[in-house]
Amino acid sequence: MSETPRTITRRAGHIDESPGTLLLENTVREVFEGAAGLAHTANFIDGMFRFAVEDADLTPEDRRLHDQIGGRLGPTFAKIDSWTASLDSGRLIRLVLSCDAGGVYYISLRPGETQFGVAREGAAVERGDRQMAQISDRVRELYSLGPENLGGYSTSAPALPDVPGPAPVLFEAPGADPRLVEIGRRRVSPLDLHYLSGHRGGDHLFSTDVLTDDGLGTYFRKVSVAEHRKRYEEIFLASRQLVRSLAYRLGPALRGRPSRLVMDVEQGALYYRCLPDDLALFGVTLRQKNVWDADRRLETIIDEYAGGGSAP
Repeated sequence: MSETPRTITRRAGHIDESPGTLLLENTVREVFEGAAGLAHTANFIDGMFRFAVEDADLTPEDRRLHDQIGGRLGPTFAKIDSWTASLDSGRLIRLVLSCDAGGVYYISLRPGETQFGVAREGAAVERGDRQMAQISDRVRELYSLGPENLGGYSTSAPALPDVPGPAPVLFEAPGADPRLVEIGRRRVSPLDLHYLSGHRGGDHLFSTDVLTDDGLGTYFRKVSVAEHRKRYEEIFLASRQLVRSLAYRLGPALRGRPSRLVMDVEQGALYYRCLPDDLALFGVTLRQKNVWDADRRLETIIDEYAGGGSAP
């Protein structure tokens, strides 16, 4: 009696079994089976489904749900790419939407070709994210393209370095929590997390950054620091509306409401995080090699604030 396979590959009817197709499918499947972070991943060309690699025990309902979400995230990805284009930081290459219980991922392999993924239930969202980065590296290698270091995973620091000094508070509204402001200014760093702002609803509560640090000057050759700050506030408002509008569509796949959005561009990333009481944080790193470090730095701010401690 043969053993039931743990992984299956589904192919669209218009896709043939050419050597190139099989090589691509096998490459994705090798990465998929090499770890336990993803439950499903699918390849698209110009928004059209090509093939999926997924857990064999997914229900037909889950498969339909994943296919629907993967097929509909293309316009969302293009919309966010249009938001970030004015920052002169390159094209959007990775999108992550997650909550405590799960995550979905959408990455650009090359112009016109994308890869969608869903985190395995019970697995850390980061594990699926790292697998998607590995898929990107392996597939781009097939195409004789260089790696894009999605998520900054290949260059992340083992431990976050100490922050050289507190950043200036650029704006603080009367309703801002002074403890959160203080934690933020002591965590923002020229090493990784370069900008942080806090918001309640659509109201801007505070912002602190190190964008004028001498080591970051090369990132503002075409777009000024002042214009970046203005665009960050606009992108925050657009991100807030987007996450709210996607909550219903993505809720079943995430097993909860999305509370984290990561927009990874060729030079750095932007982060949107929902906190209780309609509070939200928006963070930015300008360096691709520090995308994961900045994500962790933002997490330390959230953990410290939620824990009730004070910044050292």
